Amino acid sequence: MTLLVAENIYRSFQGFMALAGVSLRVEEGSFHALVGPNGAGKTTLFNVITGRLAPDRGRVFFQGREITGWPTPRVARLGLAVSFQRAQPF
Repeated sequence: MTLLVAENIYRSFQGFMALAGVSLRVEEGSFHALVGPNGAGKTTLFNVITGRLAPDRGRVFFQGREITGWPTPRVARLGLAVSFQRAQPF
């Protein structure tokens, strides 16, 4: 079963194209890693998927339901959210 689909996602900030045609598909029981340098668009993609940002173009589906542009609390009620790392040296 497909859990998450992002189709052809575009997002820009004042002329800077952070995401240009990004697509991904996550199947139930699979593991994925999103790796890239600073500024590559990783956080922007997660923010679009979880509703923190609206895409300029493209669509997001979770468990077969389109969630593009849903507000973050509504997306979170489906069980999809972002948790940020908090570094605590010593």
